[in-house]
Amino acid sequence: MGSLRPGAIALVDSPRWPCDLDWSRGAHLRDPTVKGRELDAILRRLFRALMAEASSGGKAAGLSMFPTPRYSYFARCAADSRCKPHLRAVASEMFGELLPIGVWPASAPGGGAIFTRFMLIGFATYRALERLGVAAFESYPDLQFRLCSPLSPLPPKGRHAEAIAARRRIVARLAAENRIRAMPSPATLDQADAAVLALAAARAEKRGAMAVVSNPCEGQFMIALDRRQARRLGLDALDNRRSKAVQGS
Repeated sequence: MGSLRPGAIALVDSPRWPCDLDWSRGAHLRDPTVKGRELDAILRRLFRALMAEASSGGKAAGLSMFPTPRYSYFARCAADSRCKPHLRAVASEMFGELLPIGVWPASAPGGGAIFTRFMLIGFATYRALERLGVAAFESYPDLQFRLCSPLSPLPPKGRHAEAIAARRRIVARLAAENRIRAMPSPATLDQADAAVLALAAARAEKRGAMAVVSNPCEGQFMIALDRRQARRLGLDALDNRRSKAVQGS
């Protein structure tokens, strides 16, 4: 963190907060309550519009986004005896008195429980960046890969060899567009995810726009767009020096 220059931004591959809590007020329930995040709904609409244009009006590919659970889900994970001590400590620090661990069932919910437990680290990351004065935005590598190469198949990560090969090709193309000649090929899927976020942002800063979707209770999500995509959304893709707001309330 000490090497960050003034004005640096951080792109975090994690939601900022449970969907039923108000980020702007910390551990407070949203009023009114919501079934899902507004950010996700807006992103799906933007994605369909951009992908449909890229495919000449054909059927746009779908965007799979893991739903952000409610805080009670994380409370149940923290109460589970299998929860790692550092994750339980993070949950306690994040949710404080709102986390009545003792009243939740002894076992964590199934279906993505391990994955969602590690969202707790994402929550803590945003708070740490905030204290350091770094502007942090949610981002999503899968979405960025698809926007950077709309016509390229993106195999699911379960098909490891195919998945990493496809992502390496997209990363290599972005590196070339940014005139980076000596960049090593990502060794893992996680490295490919980090690379696409950084390289797409670098390209957008020179020849596109960094679009921001925001909601006061949910935070801010950033997408790197090329010139054509920026114009499709009505953003000025020339002399881009600041993030552009797209939609949201």
